[in-house]
Amino acid sequence: MILRGICHVHSRWSYDGCHDLAEIGEAARTRGLDFILMSEHNRTLTDASMAAFVSECEAVTRASGVLVVPGIECEATPDYVHVLGYGVRTLVSERRVGAIADAIRAAGGFSVLAHPLYRDAAAHVPADELHRLGGWEVWNGKADGRWYPGADALRRLVELRRRGAQLVPMAGADLHRLEAYPGIVLEVACPAPAAVEILAALRRRAYRVVGAAWSFAAADPLREPPLTLGRLAAAAALDVRRGAKRLHASLARRGLRAPAVAAVAARRLLK
Repeated sequence: MILRGICHVHSRWSYDGCHDLAEIGEAARTRGLDFILMSEHNRTLTDASMAAFVSECEAVTRASGVLVVPGIECEATPDYVHVLGYGVRTLVSERRVGAIADAIRAAGGFSVLAHPLYRDAAAHVPADELHRLGGWEVWNGKADGRWYPGADALRRLVELRRRGAQLVPMAGADLHRLEAYPGIVLEVACPAPAAVEILAALRRRAYRVVGAAWSFAAADPLREPPLTLGRLAAAAALDVRRGAKRLHASLARRGLRAPAVAAVAARRLLK
């Protein structure tokens, strides 16, 4: 059985999420997805709110027919180092990456280092702690866009594997707004549509990552996408998008607003 799903998703249970779980479940259903791996920020969660979040995941699963798997995004030290805990149903509050990975594993979840090159986050993680993680996010829809994975993240994972790391290559939408859905999908081979089976498939690399212009099987040797005109155009578009985001943030800090035409163009670029 092949199940199609999306990973690294935030709802209003995260401080920066924009949609209710029910909205996300319905959006996934209309796109023909079978599962969602959630990753709510642990910064503002408590034991009580975590339990309520897990309960709502179960309710949305029943209502939408899409398997909504609870999970968290843990802040480590320094706080821009983040570890995703897919399938975790209890709050994890450790701050060291190794301890976070151990707690996620003990809870039956699957740990992934999120956006590992953001502010060179991975460089702040000792090698022995990196090796305790399950996966490495080579493709982050928010940071890398929908077309191709991050070349530097791919190269770094290849280096880590040469040194003996068993990290699997993961992709995540890092989705906070439905209109920004990047279309990066995991196609997972598992015997049944159950969270435990999906997580087991991730551990044994029985999945494929499919994006807008590039796809790869987790079990295949990692390779960088070829330097084609399409990839160059996608990189240029991503640079423009990042520039628009910086300009938007700069104007907002000054209490300024862009002209209407520019605002419409920026909204399109920020998707």
